[in-house]
Amino acid sequence: MDRLPGPLVARLMTLIISVTLIAACGGQPAATPPTAAPAEPTAAPTTAPTEPTAAPTAPTAAPTEPAAMPKGEVVVYTTRAEALFKPVIEAFNAAYPDIKVTVLNGSNSELAARILEERANPKADVLINSDILTMENLAAEGVFAPNNSPAVMAVPADYRADDGSWVALTLRARVIMYNTDLVSPEELPKKMVDLADPKWKDVIGSANSTNGAMMAQLVIMRNQLGEPATEAFIQGLLENNAQFFGGHTDVRKAVGAGELKLGLVNHYYYHLSKAEGAPVGVIYPDQEDGGLGLMVNSTNAGIIKGGPNPEMARIFVDFMLSPAGQKIYAERNYEYPIVPGVPLAEGVAPLDSFRLNPFPLKTLRDELEPTRALVQKVGMP
Repeated sequence: MDRLPGPLVARLMTLIISVTLIAACGGQPAATPPTAAPAEPTAAPTTAPTEPTAAPTAPTAAPTEPAAMPKGEVVVYTTRAEALFKPVIEAFNAAYPDIKVTVLNGSNSELAARILEERANPKADVLINSDILTMENLAAEGVFAPNNSPAVMAVPADYRADDGSWVALTLRARVIMYNTDLVSPEELPKKMVDLADPKWKDVIGSANSTNGAMMAQLVIMRNQLGEPATEAFIQGLLENNAQFFGGHTDVRKAVGAGELKLGLVNHYYYHLSKAEGAPVGVIYPDQEDGGLGLMVNSTNAGIIKGGPNPEMARIFVDFMLSPAGQKIYAERNYEYPIVPGVPLAEGVAPLDSFRLNPFPLKTLRDELEPTRALVQKVGMP
């Protein structure tokens, strides 16, 4: 091998000594220069290679206890017929078996009066009713607690109070049902005001003006058609000797039995009669261009301010607005769910397939008193 020149050997020795000193002092060089490959291969290590170590496992979390099911009681006042409301209560009991539901039924006026009487010491937690006008009146009295639950706030603003103190649960369309054995398709009325035609004398049934859905319809008609046209409609019903009932169940049964040809009802009453095998059909009126459009009303819920079980009340109302609760309303009662995406019962035409009247339900109360005065003036029961 050739001998290196003396000066070069000296420089190399100086470099080696400097690097050794830096390493011994623990210093970190700014950059490590590449090392030259060894002149001859080194021998393989004499020790056997170690097995790769397993990756460290994450610490195992302690098992968590399942969340306790809510337990308690909720007292519900409702105007809804037992046959329509019972399936919803059964579904709630299945979801919350440890919450006892106590139900008190009554009319809109009875329950509204009771809630106001109990105001200083409320006995009920929730009101479920079928009269938006009553809900708005009670809300104006301050009997409902604000409720900003996500389920409530998800309901379109036209169908709830701004503070969530009342909220619509379902929608119902105002329709004309008829007995298919007594009325031919060619002679069917196409508009609501057609019921004032003398050809329908002695064959019409309707709920009276104390019924919330009927009064809501008259409020909308007066607002949209004007007072003279609405007065003529009411007067026409009276002159046609329309039979006025306390509720829609009596109307649908009379039409289904052939005692009357036509009945003014909410749409689901037609479906209930149809499911029972009655010979009935249905008209969704006022669908012509520029016409009144299909009128709707709602069933509703409100939490009573100061009620004995506020947390259970919120759980109950949230369930009514859940897919499970809405599904029961749709499948069993043929109503329109207020929550989008819940399937309708078989045979129920989607609301968006009709021309709807644009009147916002949350403003019905603003028009109530002049409409009530008109009803009294004409003498409608």
